[in-house]
Amino acid sequence: MSSKQGKASIVPKFSSFKPKLEAAKIQSGDKPDEPSQRGEPPTSQKQGRRHSSKDPSRHTDKTHHLTSHHQQQKQNQQQQQQPSSHEQDRDALFFYDKRGDPLIWRYGGNDRREIPHYRRLGSGRILGADGYMRIDHSRNRDEFFIQTYHEGRSLLGSDKKTILAKGGHHKSIPIRVRRDQPQTGTTTEDFVPLTSSRKRKRGGAESEDPLSEGEPSYRSILGKGKIHEHSDSDADSSSIVSSTDLAQDPDPAKLKTTELTRKALDHPKNIDAWIELVDHQDTLLGRDPTAAEVKSYADIKLSMLEQAYPNATTDPQREVLQLRIMREGLKIWDAKTISRRWEKALEEHGSSSELWKGYINFQQSRLSTFQYENIKQLYIQQLRRLEMESLTKKLDSDRLQIYEKMVYLFLRATRFISDAGYAELAVATWQATLELTFARPSPPSNQPPEVKIPPSFLNFWETEVPRIGEEAAQGWAAFERSGGTIEPPEPKTSDVSISPTTRDGFKAWSIVEQHRSRAATNPARTLDDGAEDDPYRVVMFADIQDLILYLPTKDIPHIQNLLLDAFLMFCQLPPAFSSIDAQDMLRDVFLIRDPASLIISEEQNTKTLDFSHDYSRMNISPEVLFPLPRWFTCMKKIRDDVPADQYQWIATTLKQLVHTFGVRDLAPYYLSFHSLNEPGNEKKTAKALLKQDPTNAKLYLGYSILEWAKGNKDSARNTLAAATSLKSISIHHKVFLGVAAAWMGLEDCDLAKSVLQLCALSNDDTSTPPTLESPAASAAQILKGRQFLSSNREYLSSSGDVENAVIYAEGLTLLEYLTRQSNKEPSSESQGDIWSAIAVVSDFSDELVSRGLASSSPHERLLQSAARLLYHHAIRGPFRLGFLHEQLSKYISFFPRNTIFLNLFAWREARLSIDDRVRSELDKVVLLEPNDCVTSRVFAIRHEARTGNVNTTRAAFERALESEACKNHPGLWISYIRFCHESQELRSKAKSVFYRALQCCPWSKEVFMEAFATLARDMDSSELKSVYNALCDKGLRVHVEMEEFVEKWRKEQKGRDRPGQ
Repeated sequence: MSSKQGKASIVPKFSSFKPKLEAAKIQSGDKPDEPSQRGEPPTSQKQGRRHSSKDPSRHTDKTHHLTSHHQQQKQNQQQQQQPSSHEQDRDALFFYDKRGDPLIWRYGGNDRREIPHYRRLGSGRILGADGYMRIDHSRNRDEFFIQTYHEGRSLLGSDKKTILAKGGHHKSIPIRVRRDQPQTGTTTEDFVPLTSSRKRKRGGAESEDPLSEGEPSYRSILGKGKIHEHSDSDADSSSIVSSTDLAQDPDPAKLKTTELTRKALDHPKNIDAWIELVDHQDTLLGRDPTAAEVKSYADIKLSMLEQAYPNATTDPQREVLQLRIMREGLKIWDAKTISRRWEKALEEHGSSSELWKGYINFQQSRLSTFQYENIKQLYIQQLRRLEMESLTKKLDSDRLQIYEKMVYLFLRATRFISDAGYAELAVATWQATLELTFARPSPPSNQPPEVKIPPSFLNFWETEVPRIGEEAAQGWAAFERSGGTIEPPEPKTSDVSISPTTRDGFKAWSIVEQHRSRAATNPARTLDDGAEDDPYRVVMFADIQDLILYLPTKDIPHIQNLLLDAFLMFCQLPPAFSSIDAQDMLRDVFLIRDPASLIISEEQNTKTLDFSHDYSRMNISPEVLFPLPRWFTCMKKIRDDVPADQYQWIATTLKQLVHTFGVRDLAPYYLSFHSLNEPGNEKKTAKALLKQDPTNAKLYLGYSILEWAKGNKDSARNTLAAATSLKSISIHHKVFLGVAAAWMGLEDCDLAKSVLQLCALSNDDTSTPPTLESPAASAAQILKGRQFLSSNREYLSSSGDVENAVIYAEGLTLLEYLTRQSNKEPSSESQGDIWSAIAVVSDFSDELVSRGLASSSPHERLLQSAARLLYHHAIRGPFRLGFLHEQLSKYISFFPRNTIFLNLFAWREARLSIDDRVRSELDKVVLLEPNDCVTSRVFAIRHEARTGNVNTTRAAFERALESEACKNHPGLWISYIRFCHESQELRSKAKSVFYRALQCCPWSKEVFMEAFATLARDMDSSELKSVYNALCDKGLRVHVEMEEFVEKWRKEQKGRDRPGQ
């Protein structure tokens, strides 16, 4: 074993792989290797003993060879460990080992016997950390734990550790028990077999599947097997694993996949199980999947849905599965396949409204085939089909369901027309529908109900008399009573044209085009100035007769609230009535809009709350309808965000609906809208509304809140006291006003007066206002008030009147907050017992959940009141942030789209926190498929802009616009384009984002106009011309021809530049 240089060869021969014998080790003078320390498998020693007993001559040769080999290797190691003389002279305390110890690699660690013992200074304290943090070496090798202050060593316990303490820091590893396999090596073999030499059996008695031996297969979806973590040969060699531990899978997602798959295959008729399995694939897909992963999982879900479709037994089940099939197929099919499958689906399920909704979504958002007139005709055909279907229904409930679908479809159609640039046509359609619904003449008693629009309405429209929303409008009924003698209004003059200051012809055209668009929001009369130049300015009855929504007279009281909510949503305002259908409309990406563009600002303080922002979503109650100084508001100030003519039409329409046409339920909403957009006349407006409806408790409360917000606290209290003393107001409404008065005392830091106000609600004589002369309420008064509120709450909830039961629950919550002293949460003199108050809310919330009202409007109102109390408690003194997050997390689980809960949950969140609770809540609850909506995505974007940076905000935009809930929202695309253009790091991506927006929103004229407004300097003339040509080819509205305007503008600019001009 020598080389040419006389050195010992380090290349092992094949004989060195033979098993080592104990006798050879003893003769060589080496200590026998222990398997637990050196990693030698015990089977090699057994095999070695068998070889030596069978062949003595081989034992002698091998012993001599091993002895010489080990001696030579030991000499080499000693030579390597001795430093050179030069190194010893340079530093006598250390020596340099440049070759290393090969045994470290062989045995996986240092020889612990060769490591000198030493003591660390500081007894394990961590350098740079607080003094109470130290390192505890409680196990062998290099494993250690970091102890904190409360985990110090005990004087009596010394180094003794319990078994649970040791096992708590290690990841449990499932071990598969194998049965022992007999050794098949023969005595004549001159090697140690690495694997068993069993032969493959054709009969399949022994499986060749590597999974049966506990080894991962390369075909397995689990991927390559990973090296066991925290392995310890001493512990693993003596581990005994029970059968229950072997069956446990460490990945809960895989366990759920197995359970759902088994459930679907065992019960194929259970369509809900198939849907649950398909939805579970989104969890496996992850948060930020690639395009390839999305297509791959779409293919998997598509195969599952097609497998489930033949097992569907009812038409609703088939419709749901067909809609899911089309949704997943859009991700992987080509254009021809998609068109063919849609035609087949509509042929099989022609009466399905949900399937038709998916079809119109596809056609409206497909840039290659989109045409304005074609999509408009699809809306008209579906409206007329539903109208004919309603005539065949005998039951009122079935007919009302169809009318609800027609209201939604009517709103979709008018929103689409307005987005395409034909605002006059959309407004005229709403004017005609509101006239036919709220200003309809009373039909004779002996006349059968009409199913078509009366011919007299055609005469009313063509005479061009003032219509609803216009000054001096009296309505269709007044026109009929007067015999058609009402005169049309005077002709209007056109606005003064503007002259852009820019030298860029394309940007100048965009400025003029947008000015013309803002001036043409309402339909014009024939004699108005400029109407002859634009044929779309005057809307004739023939233009809207196929779009008008006409409802039977007897069904109007049941549908009018939903129709009013649809009108308010068309005007980009929050709905006034919290109906289920209105809430569903708020989730539609093709409907929800906001008059103000989404403004992304990174300079925001996380310790202050922004109570009014765009895209809000909350339960409409007086506390949020009227703006309080320190609370959220749902009403929007749109006067400066929409064109002047459009705002005037909206404000006048609301006023006429309340005063002229007698829609009293809309009076508080109009008071809130008027006070926010036209402040200063609240008292006059409130008096006029109260004169018309003197028993409306919400009007009294709204006016008192407005006075309180302006600082007129005495006037606010007197208004509530006067309303409470009215005999015409019911007892429930008096309690409602009394709770509001107690809130005012709480806001004014007068806790004793608030307690007296709540205790006075239990007085028998409710016709007199409560007297608050005593300084504090007695124990008897508090007990009586508590009993009154709790008993009425229980009685009303058990009888089904949950709306009024919530009023008493709010009063009881305030009384508990002001009178209890549990000392379980921090408080001061200006605060109450928040723990006792929230306990009352939690108990009643659990009761509502048990009654199946978890998602009801009263439940949301109750939790909003609790959130208001939590915020009040937090800003008045000490509070525990964990308690606030704990309660709000529960509220978000019930109502994940409520922006009040989301904003309060994100309040006081640390900037750039490692453990970001808000992001975790968004990913686990809020942004999941059943809860995802535009308002939640806008909140996520704002949160990233406030706590993150440009890149995290961009990622939030990307995730929002890739989701089904937001990918077709024009407002978000426009905000994303402007955000990229304003950011220096992302400005180069603004153009690509614009073209992506065109692919998703080809019907929106505002998206097209971003090329000329925001990106005018980033795009050349050929690109701008191509965008303009696409705008015209799709049939969108254009007021000014661009090519002629740009050519004329350039000539004028050249003329101005000439000298002497």
